[in-house]
Formats: sequence, C-alpha cells, structure tokens
Amino acid sequence: MRLRSISVRNALPVRYFAVDNLSDLIVLAGPNGVGKTRLLQRIMDYLRGAVPNPDVKGQIEATSAEERKSWGGRTTLDMESAEDMALFRTTLQVNRRRRNLRSNLVNIESDRTIQQLQPLAFAWDMPDPEDEDIQWDVTFGGMRNRFQDTVHSMFRMIEAQKQKIANRALELRRQGKNQMSLRFGDPMEPFKAVFTLLLAPKELVDPSVRDQRLSYRMDDAVYDFASLSSGEREVVNIAFDFLLRRPQDSIIFFDEPELHLHPELSYRLIQTLQQIGSNNQFVLSTHSPDVISASLDRSVIFLSPAADTQDEEPYNQAITVTEADETNKALKLLGQSIGIIALGRRIVLIEGEQSSIDKQTYGSILRNRWPGLVLVPSGGKHVIESFSAVYEAVLSKSIWGVEFFMLCDGDSIPAASPEQAKAAQTGGRLRILSRYHLENYFLDEHVWSRAFSLLELEGSWLRRPSDIRQRLRDSARQLVSYATALAVASKLRLHVGNLDIMPKDCHGKTLDEVKGLILSELSEDKLRIDNLLTESTVGASTIDYFNRLTKSLDDDTDEWKALIPGKPLLGRFASAAGINASRAKTMYINAAQDSGRQPFAEILDIFEHFAEAKW
Repeated sequence: MRLRSISVRNALPVRYFAVDNLSDLIVLAGPNGVGKTRLLQRIMDYLRGAVPNPDVKGQIEATSAEERKSWGGRTTLDMESAEDMALFRTTLQVNRRRRNLRSNLVNIESDRTIQQLQPLAFAWDMPDPEDEDIQWDVTFGGMRNRFQDTVHSMFRMIEAQKQKIANRALELRRQGKNQMSLRFGDPMEPFKAVFTLLLAPKELVDPSVRDQRLSYRMDDAVYDFASLSSGEREVVNIAFDFLLRRPQDSIIFFDEPELHLHPELSYRLIQTLQQIGSNNQFVLSTHSPDVISASLDRSVIFLSPAADTQDEEPYNQAITVTEADETNKALKLLGQSIGIIALGRRIVLIEGEQSSIDKQTYGSILRNRWPGLVLVPSGGKHVIESFSAVYEAVLSKSIWGVEFFMLCDGDSIPAASPEQAKAAQTGGRLRILSRYHLENYFLDEHVWSRAFSLLELEGSWLRRPSDIRQRLRDSARQLVSYATALAVASKLRLHVGNLDIMPKDCHGKTLDEVKGLILSELSEDKLRIDNLLTESTVGASTIDYFNRLTKSLDDDTDEWKALIPGKPLLGRFASAAGINASRAKTMYINAAQDSGRQPFAEILDIFEHFAEAKW
C-alpha cells in the first residue's frame, strides 16, 4: 500500500497541506519550526487509527494482489469513507511474523540513540525469532528500544539454526543414515552484506554469541562494535532493524534521516533501505540539502511557513519542487541546489566553501546575535554566472516563505559598477563590503595591541599600537603594485564585458548575408574594445590607482586599510607576529569585544538589516 494523495488541515503550525501523484519516495523539506515533524506525526496518527477525520483527506493505493483482495477488489481507498477505512484497519491491524512485515506502517523516529545492551538469557528451546509473532505497530515503540531486540534476535537466529541442524542430524541418525547435507545458509549473511554496503571497507564478523557482542574487521584487525562512530552505529541500528523485519508493501516514515550523519552516509542509508524491501513507500522529513537535491526525480515537497494572518482561507503550504524549477536553476548560479531552502527562513549566502574560514569568522563575529540567520557559503564570486538572474529569481523576492540574502567581499564587484548600483535597488538583499576582503576588518592596531597585551612581554612591538600600524603600513607598501594590478584588471574586465556578436534580425538569411551580419557585429565590438584597451587608458588607470594607494600610505590615512587586499596583508602580519592566521583572527575577535573599538560595526549593521528588516 502507498499514499497516492493526502491533504491535512490544522496540524498547527501547518494550516493546510495538500499533495497528490505521490511517488515511492516523498521528501518533506522545510526550515526549522515550520512544522514538518508535527505534520508527519499527524499523518501517522491518522493512518494508525484509520478513523475518518474531516481535517484529513486522501487516497491509499494497493500495491499487492493480497491488498486488493482484502479490499474487495478495490485498488484505492478513500480516507473520507468510513467503510474504506474499516477495510484499511482490517489489513493493517493484524499481528505478523517478525520476518513478514507486509502491508504495514514502519516508523523510524529521530531519537535513535543506542542503549547499552543487556545480556540475552539463553534457553534450551531457542525459537527462531523470524517465526515469532509481533504486534502490527511494534515499530512505533521507539527506535532506541529496538536495538537490543535486534541484536538479541541475531544471536537467537544463530542458536536456533544450530538447534535445527542438531535436531536434523539426530533425526537422520534415527532413520539409519550416516550422511547429512550441509546446504544451509548463514543467517548472518544478509546482515554482513548490509554492513559492508554501508560501512565498507569495514566488514561484520560472525557475532560472538558466547561473548554477546558484535565486532567488525578492518585492515586485518577486529574491533568491537562500540568503537564505531555514533553515526555509523546509528545507520547499522536502522538497517539491521529494517533487515530483521523485511517490510514489503509498506509505508515507511523516516524523521530526519540525516541526523548525526555525514551527508554521504545518510544518502547511502536511504539507498540501502530501499534495496532491502520491495514495493515500499518512504516518507522522509529532512533539512538535508543533499537528500533533497538527490531526490528531485521523486516527490520533493517544500513545506512553506504559514501566512501571518489567521483570518483568510489558508493557502496550500505544500510546494512541489522539480529539477526544472526556475528557482532551482537560479540557485545553481550561486553554486547551490534547491535543498538549501530547508536550512532556514533567512539564508545569507557568503563567500567560501562549506568549511571555509569566512563562515567560521562571520559566525564568531556574530556570536549568535541573530539566530534566525543561516550562513551558507556560496563557493566564491567565481560561481556567480549572472547577477541579473540572481536578482530576479532569488534575491528580489521571497521563495516559498524563505528570504535569501548575499554578502560579498569588496572585490566581488568593482566599486560604482552597474551591478552594484542595481544591487542597491533590490531592497538591500545583496550587500557588498566596503573593504576589499573580510580580512580588511582585522587591521585595527589598537585591537591588536590589546590582543597581545597579555601574551607579550613589556617592551614588545606587539603591545604598541603605533608600532603595529607601522608594521602593517610597511607590509601594505609591498602590496601596492599587486593591489593596483588587481584593481585595473578588474575594472577593464568589467568595462570590456563579454564578447557579443549575435546580430539582430538574422532569420531567413543566406550564408553570405548571415556571415556579413556577424562580421559587422564583430567589427563594432572590436572597435569598442580597442577604444577601451588603449595604452593611454590602461596606463592612466594604473597611475591613478597606484598614486591613490601610495598617497594614503604616505599621509597615513585609513584608506589603504580598505583597498589593499586584506588576506595577504593579514597573513604577513600574522607571520611577523609568529602566530597562525586562523588563531590571529580568533584573538582579534575576542580582543575586539573588550577593547571599546568597533572594527566590525559595518558587518554587524549589515546582518542586523538582514535579520530585522521587513521584506
């Protein structure tokens, strides 16, 4: 059985949720606090009780001949029909064999902590756990409590097989036979295969029933199961529990599969569970961009926040997302996937990679001042292929209740460029630092003096602001030519732009005609570029910028702190001070809190604007 469609009202904070044409994998995405877990619980509670409720509607579809037979030949059941729900209860609420969890509901909740195992009490008659009857809703008893049952069942399977083999040997002996076929399988083989599928190159070894523990082999050494990481133990717990029950034609509810797990491991777990059973439908609630993005060919449903007003008829908060979605395409220009929408309601795209120093630095500067903001590295300015597309599709509007913002270093877009002017017209969602790099805000000599006041001896140059400033200025002078080359090259690249020789009105032309149109466009573009790239133009720009930087250093103004590239400048200062650049930033941020100075005032103002402005 599977959900074909479902609508739910008043599962607060979700006011109205409706989807149809559901696939065998349903990914329910959305930011924290939007109500995903409560919605999932509401759906599960309704299906477990199977009593019509005016707030829940939908259709349940049969996936096996046995289901259709028990439903009187029907292929679908209507959730609003008392008669249909009675048929559903008859199918669902029947005790089953442990190894035959067919046409059922399976719950894998978010609390999957593994408890300490208690020893298994052995008995002379050890029944095969796969043949035992279990309650139909056993999986709603808590995942953390099922691990002990799973491991004990594995031990009992081994002992039950030994007893069967011994009893068979005795029976053959009584029959006067002195040979016995050894064609019997290893009950642990499926568990070994799943373990390797999840955690290769680690391999599960034969469980020690005598010691009552699980072990694994890696690099010819054997380790206890407890030495696995918490995430590895969790996925094994889930997969072994699933394997023990082998659900078929069932609906699997899985809350936050990525919890405590590396993205690759969570994705591998989902793939493994899909391979264990058959005809199962998975309903996942997740924040993981990786899980969401990998599922766009199935049913990905974004749960948008409810409207603030409670008076009007609620709108459908369920938004189906596909690979071809325009928003998805726009986000790819930022080096992101549609899965980013699940991270929060206000997302700030910053430069750098996921584990970049920039993200850590911004996080340290903000110090949880605005917890509603989620910082997401965008990979750097080089991944932004078209600012205009980003403005229109991402930064200029709310996307399903999620607000996007972007903060770039000063070198991302040259000052006074058309892009920067347009950014100012978008309501301030794209902001550009006034200084070249984030590191340019780490150049206050008074803050540095305070940072080193408790580390350096009296008389050290690192305790005197004037000496620190002079050292920074000396390093900056060595970077003037480098900064000039960067600025001039960037300015010319902006002004020259991309070559565009696409002619207008070129339909229905002959070869010679279209060739002439293209060459005409080429001639005009070459003329434009040649006028911009004259020796006098480039030379004048170089002289002007070089002199501007030199004058600032000579006059000892603060302009050089904004224009000289901060990353190499801070690196040189940290090297002169004999400390790691990353540690230097931490020291500076901590000292800034107590110094009375405000080196990050501009940055804090920008984030406050992102967090508190009404959009």
